[in-house]
Amino acid sequence: MKIYTTQFGEIEIIEETIINFPSGILGFPNFKKYALIDVDENSPLKWLHSTEEPSLAFVVTDPNLFKPDYSIDAWKRDLEDIDVTDAEDVIVLVLVTVPSDPAKMTANLKGPVLINTKNNMAKQLIVDNPEFDIKFRLLPDEIMDQVV
Repeated sequence: MKIYTTQFGEIEIIEETIINFPSGILGFPNFKKYALIDVDENSPLKWLHSTEEPSLAFVVTDPNLFKPDYSIDAWKRDLEDIDVTDAEDVIVLVLVTVPSDPAKMTANLKGPVLINTKNNMAKQLIVDNPEFDIKFRLLPDEIMDQVV
């Protein structure tokens, strides 16, 4: 299946890999189908791109790469919404904001996306955990000081 994207132009995706968000993504309830796109196989970042709107895309990443102790307690009904029968079938991603200075990238740890890898159904959650930031710095100043 071919989709048109404003970031990459026309790309080919395998239809069976389309991720379905029955409730949409927060703020975008009308767009329900997305493709997970690797821009660079060595990058920890991916694109979650709408197959329905060429300009709608989110940068996402595995939060455990940047915050190894990150874990969420999903409600049973949240898992039922995407037909999860085994927690091992779920991957968790977080949305990333990339400002003009990429060293200041942040991730929204309060709004993770759960994807059931068995059926490609997904849901974005709101996590009420005071330890999680909406703008969690992926590259803390200590790391940036070592790089520069």
